[in-house]
Amino acid sequence: MMPPETARSCGGRTGKDDSSGRKLALGSVRLSAPVDFRWERALAGEFRWHRARSRGLGSGRDKVTDRKKGGAGSTHCLPIMDPSEDATALSLANSAEENYFVTYTFTDRSHSSRVAQSIMKLCMEEELFADVTILVEGKEFQLHRLVLSAQSCFFRSMFASNLKEGRNRVIELQDVSEKVFQLLVDYIYHGTVKLRLEELQETYEVADMYQLTALFEECSRFLVRTVQVKNCLQIMWLADQHSDTSLYTAAKHCAKTHLSQLYDSEEFLNLPLRLLTDIIADGVPCSQNPTVAIKSWIHFNKEEREEFSDILLSSLKEIGENVHIYLIGKEESRTHSIAISLHCAQDDSISVSGQNSLCHQITAACKHGADLYVVGGSIPRRMWKCNMETMDWERCAPLPRDRLQHTLVSVPSKDAIYSLGGKTLQDTLSNVIIYYRVQDNVWTETSQLEVSISGATGVYLNGLIYLMGGEENDLDFFTKPSRLIQCYDTNTEKCHVKPYMLPFAGRMHAAVHKDLIFIVAESDQLVCFNPLLDSFTRLCLPEVWSSRPSLWKIASCNGCLYVFRDHYKKGDANTFKLNPATSVVTVTSGIRFLLTNLQFLLA
Repeated sequence: MMPPETARSCGGRTGKDDSSGRKLALGSVRLSAPVDFRWERALAGEFRWHRARSRGLGSGRDKVTDRKKGGAGSTHCLPIMDPSEDATALSLANSAEENYFVTYTFTDRSHSSRVAQSIMKLCMEEELFADVTILVEGKEFQLHRLVLSAQSCFFRSMFASNLKEGRNRVIELQDVSEKVFQLLVDYIYHGTVKLRLEELQETYEVADMYQLTALFEECSRFLVRTVQVKNCLQIMWLADQHSDTSLYTAAKHCAKTHLSQLYDSEEFLNLPLRLLTDIIADGVPCSQNPTVAIKSWIHFNKEEREEFSDILLSSLKEIGENVHIYLIGKEESRTHSIAISLHCAQDDSISVSGQNSLCHQITAACKHGADLYVVGGSIPRRMWKCNMETMDWERCAPLPRDRLQHTLVSVPSKDAIYSLGGKTLQDTLSNVIIYYRVQDNVWTETSQLEVSISGATGVYLNGLIYLMGGEENDLDFFTKPSRLIQCYDTNTEKCHVKPYMLPFAGRMHAAVHKDLIFIVAESDQLVCFNPLLDSFTRLCLPEVWSSRPSLWKIASCNGCLYVFRDHYKKGDANTFKLNPATSVVTVTSGIRFLLTNLQFLLA
C-alpha cells in the first residue's frame, strides 16, 4: 500500500479493487501487474521506498511500461524520491562508514614469516642467490650477504666497508673452528642451534665477537649452570674478558666459597691482581683460609708480587658462616644408625636442623660438598649419597670389594673420595687405596699404603692425605694400636710413612684448621700437629674436659673447633667449642638429642 502522504502529494485518491481483482492506482490509472512497494533505509538514516514486481525487484528506472496483450505500452509516473534528495541523504552518512566502502587496508599477518621462510628455503635448501663464500678450515659455506648482515652487525660492517672483505667473493675466517661456525650458520638461518658442552666456551666467545646477542646470552646462561670448583676461575677470567656481569658473579661466588680448594691450583696462582682483589673483597668465609690463599699467591712470584701484600690484606673481608656438622651414631632405643645435622651459629648456639635414618651398620662415611656419603648395610661394599637439605637418597657405584673399618677422605680439588686401608671379611688388614670419581660415579684402584691399617683417622691438607692411628699388624700378625702417620700424595699417587710417631696410639679423630691438624683421643688428650714443622703441641683443657674418660670426635667450622664425646651420659656437657686464635673454650649444652654411640663426626 502506498503511504498516505505520497498519495496526497500526487493529488489522487487511494486505490480500490475492481471486479477483475486488480488494484487501481493514483488517478484511476490501472497498472498491468500488481506492484509491491518496499522500504529501504538510506545511509543517512532516512527512508525511501521502491517498487518491485511480483516476479522480483524492478528495473530501478523512473518509468514503468504497462504492456497489454496485443496493445501498445503506456508510461506512468511512479512516486519515488527525488535524486537530489537521495544525494543529500547520502552526504549525511558517517564518513567512517562511507570510507569502509571506498577504501580498505588489508594486512596479511603471516606475510613476514611466510616471506622469511621462503627466503630461507631458497637460500638453504635450493642454495639460490648465494653471493659470498665463507671459508673456514677448508670448508666452504655458500651464504648470503643480506642474511648475514641482517643478523650480525659484525658482518654488516664487514660487507658495507671499503675493505677487501667487503668486495671479495671469498672470505676466509681464521678465528673460529668449522664445527662452531656451522652452529652459527644454523642459528643465523634457522634461529635454532644445539649447544654442546664441549664447544660451549668457543661458541660463547665467537657469538660475542660476531655480535649475535641472543646466542651470546643463551651461552652465558648455559655456562652459569656449568660453574664448578674445577673451572670457576677459568670461567671468571672468561666472563671478565667479555664483560659478562652475570657469569662473572656466579663464577666469583663459587671461587670465594671454595677458596681453600683453589689456592694451590695453577689457575689461582696465575690469577691477575685485579681478579684476586675482587674475590677477597667480596667477603670470603673465614673457613676458606683467605689469608693463606693470599700468601700462596704472593709466594708464587715473590719478587713481583710482594709489594701487593698490604693492598690485598687491607682489601680482605672475612665473613662468618653458619655451618652444619653431621653426627652419625645410634640411639639407645634403635638399632639403625641416625644422621643428625647440627646448625652451628656464631653466637655459640647449636641446634638440630635435620635427622635421617641410615642402614643398620655404617662402616665408613665422609662429607663431600653438600652431600653425605656412607658405606655399609647388609652388603658392606654398598655406598649411598644423601643430600641433608632435601633428605634425598641416591645409590652410588659400589666399592670393588667388601671392606670394613676403612677410612673415607674427601678430596675436593680432585672431586673425588678416597678409601684407604680397612679389613676384609676374613679379618685381614688391607693396604689398598681406591678413589671414587664423583662426576663419573666410578671407583678406580690406585697405589697402596706402606703399612696395612684399619680404623685410622684421615684428613686432607695441601694435596696430601694424612692417615693416623688405628690398628696395624705386629710381628706375630696380631693387631696392635698404631702410632704411625702415613702420607699419601694425591698428585703423584705415592705413599710414605713419617719418620716420627704420634704421641698416642689407637683410636683417634682429627680435623683440619687452616694449616694445622688437631687430633683428639681418649681422656683429655688434644694435640695440635703442624705438618710443616713436624711438631706436636699438647693443649691444656678445662677440668670438665677430662671429668669422664671417653673417646672424642672433632670438627672444624666457623673458624673454631667443635669437640663431641663418643658416648653421652645425662648431665655431661654435650660439646666444647675451642677458638684456636684466642684459646677460649666454650661449653655448649642443651642439644636435644642423645646418641649412645657416636660413630662419625663430619663437617
